[in-house]
Amino acid sequence: MQQNSKVSQRKSETRKMLKSARASIPEATRMGYANSITEQVLRLDEIRDARLIFVYISYVSEVHTHALIRALLDAGKILAVPKIVNSNYMQAETFLSWEDLVPGEMGILAPANSTPCDGPFDVSITPGLGFTLTGHRMGFGRGYYDKWFVQNKVKHKIALAFEAQLVDEIPVEDNDVLMDKIVTEKRVIVV
Repeated sequence: MQQNSKVSQRKSETRKMLKSARASIPEATRMGYANSITEQVLRLDEIRDARLIFVYISYVSEVHTHALIRALLDAGKILAVPKIVNSNYMQAETFLSWEDLVPGEMGILAPANSTPCDGPFDVSITPGLGFTLTGHRMGFGRGYYDKWFVQNKVKHKIALAFEAQLVDEIPVEDNDVLMDKIVTEKRVIVV
């Protein structure tokens, strides 16, 4: 029990540091980095070969995904986006149009109408507060993505992050799901 509280405290401290690091990147710089990340993602074989992609809709200082979503739609991909349901879990919803999106849980854009999308998913494009070079991911602490990965088959888990979000170590637990690749403004990290 004491071990879990130590991990929780370390996670809380790490989250605070990572939120600050990401928020300290000026918005114009973040957008430039996001454009570079989008270009790299679109060149990945996993994306080229994918049919069904689960992709997050960026919120606040996350790597911006709107241009990426438009490019994936233009390439004929079928997209699903996250929707938090009853504050308990996240489900994949079919992305129909930008006009269908409304602020959902925590103000994050999500489809207004519920159209669940079942996998298997070829790719998941995943956000996070921080990542290690070995594929460990730290989110906001509610476990939405870790639980979602357990319940949904995903062939390739690709995280988007700024270099400032990469750290040597993240406190991890047994239920934390590893990423397969991390794309930053400077590189593609294969785990």
